[in-house]
Amino acid sequence: MTASTLGQRCFAAWYPRFMDRVDRAGQAGLRRAQLAAARGRTLEIGAGNGLSVPHYPAELTELVLLEPNAALREQLSTRDDLPLTVLDGDAHALAFPDASFDTVTASLVFCSVRDPALALAEVHRVLRPGGRFLFHEHVRGTGALGALQDLLTPVQRRLADGCHANRDFEALLAASPLTVTEVFHTRMPTALPTIAPLVIGTAERR
Repeated sequence: MTASTLGQRCFAAWYPRFMDRVDRAGQAGLRRAQLAAARGRTLEIGAGNGLSVPHYPAELTELVLLEPNAALREQLSTRDDLPLTVLDGDAHALAFPDASFDTVTASLVFCSVRDPALALAEVHRVLRPGGRFLFHEHVRGTGALGALQDLLTPVQRRLADGCHANRDFEALLAASPLTVTEVFHTRMPTALPTIAPLVIGTAERR
């Protein structure tokens, strides 16, 4: 089990409180709508402190929560009505056999993954044929907002555990082995412009 770095501990000290406010402002409803489609054995990549956990269907056969930040794992909320496992792990090398999961989910995670193309290939590998990837990610905006994100990304990476405000997640997903079946564009209910643009949707392993 890996120990947290100073940067990870600092991030774990402020991020859950910030996101709790965002969830209460409306983000929780977006999570709930996204995760209602989870089925069977489900893996969440980058579970953080567990803000998504209350929104999973009770009918899941198993929920595996992968969180590499030990300081966030210590805060992770769980549920008594679900078979639930919390694991340390690396999205770039998921420690599961091929075709292990019916559903994989990620919520505001791929902004900070070191090699998102490799992580998406791993998502594809561990999904069963017909399995679904449910994503909920902030993305690079257009025009002046995109330019602002480009400018502030070096600072945001330092303050937010590697978060790239200007990452083009949609382009990365389109280039991955997954097949995108649904994409919904919206905005996160926050005044922080660098993370406001959101994409929510579904991709499949065909």
